[in-house]
Amino acid sequence: MAQSGVLEVELALPTGLLGSSTVGGVSVRTIRAAITVAPHQFLLSLWPWRALLYLLSGVVVGTALLAVAQLLTRAATMPELLIVGGWGAAVLLLVTLGAPCLARWALFCEGLVHVRETGGRRSRIRLQPIWVRPVMPRAGREIAHAVLSLSVFYVIDVAVIVVALGLPLAGILWFVGDLNLLPIERAVTIGCWALLWPVGMYLVAAWSSVRTEIVRAVLAPREERLLAELSTLSDSRVALAEAFDAERRRIERDLHDGAQQRLVAVQASLGLARLDLPVGSPAARAVEEARTQVSEALTELRDLVRGIHPQVLTERGLPAALADVVARAGSPVELELEMPHRLAPSIESTAYFVVCEAIANATKHAPGAGVRVVGRACATGLEITVTDSGPGGARTDGSGLIGLRHRLAVVSGTLTVDSPTGGPTSVRLEIPL
Repeated sequence: MAQSGVLEVELALPTGLLGSSTVGGVSVRTIRAAITVAPHQFLLSLWPWRALLYLLSGVVVGTALLAVAQLLTRAATMPELLIVGGWGAAVLLLVTLGAPCLARWALFCEGLVHVRETGGRRSRIRLQPIWVRPVMPRAGREIAHAVLSLSVFYVIDVAVIVVALGLPLAGILWFVGDLNLLPIERAVTIGCWALLWPVGMYLVAAWSSVRTEIVRAVLAPREERLLAELSTLSDSRVALAEAFDAERRRIERDLHDGAQQRLVAVQASLGLARLDLPVGSPAARAVEEARTQVSEALTELRDLVRGIHPQVLTERGLPAALADVVARAGSPVELELEMPHRLAPSIESTAYFVVCEAIANATKHAPGAGVRVVGRACATGLEITVTDSGPGGARTDGSGLIGLRHRLAVVSGTLTVDSPTGGPTSVRLEIPL
């Protein structure tokens, strides 16, 4: 898609091009761990070849870009522009379009020596001139990485490959044709040169480890750290919310099976005691008054249990729990829910309390107004809208709505409030599945 000189291309960034590999029977995810876990068995794994392929990926790309620069240099017709024109055009091309591509390619090839733990993702490369892109630190880091890749990294990559692999090969070829040596001397000499290959693979792996760490530090040190911290914070928030809901269910179960059942037993005992007393006697009136107070306490306890975590929500799901709320509402409420299956307990609990609060607010601020609750659950998420026919004008930044938004944020949900003057007021919650 081209727009204002911008071309966007999607590139898949997998967790690792070859996945994790084992060294000495232990699965490792980085080249550094592969060297340190079992150095004596490192050469028997795939990691040396992955490191070599990683360096070759940088050499191939660097050679291609330098070849393009050389072609541009030879295309210059004026001698005085031989260097300035060709290499200047190459640098301009690199800065405007090459740096973002080179950065994404480096992150893509990083999967050879550093397997990510998160799932695969797709990255959108924005091929656009530097003056079109917003000025930000990321652009500077991409340019710095491009300069390093075509200078320091390219030279060291080539040097490491030549020293680790080319030098032993040159020594072997040299002494294979040396007729001044005895056969045994020639065989020993060639064997000594061949032993340098395993040593060279350790050198390739070591430089690959250092190189990928430098690339990661140059390209995205802040983003990765922030993403890791955000992921940890999100996991902690979800764990706390789940623990809180579990505690609410435990308290509800203890109250329902303990105090509530005891009050029911006391109410029944008082009823039986009243039957044995003379009608109209002071004792009968006292027992009846005590029975009335126990009944009121039982009602308050039941309301408290519903506010903590209603048992019907755990046993029968969100539609039945909301139907119970509608039956007890102070205003006429119409309920329409399409939920073919049960949802996760955290989602059902969050949606229940948000809808209850929305119905309570409608009953409080628009008494007598009709309330309609419409919701459905599909493959992508849960959507519920609570609409009342009141006068509208509700504050969208009130403390109550802020609390609902915080509750929904735990399950990555959102809350939208639309309350124009004159009504109606609509509260919409969306929770992704």
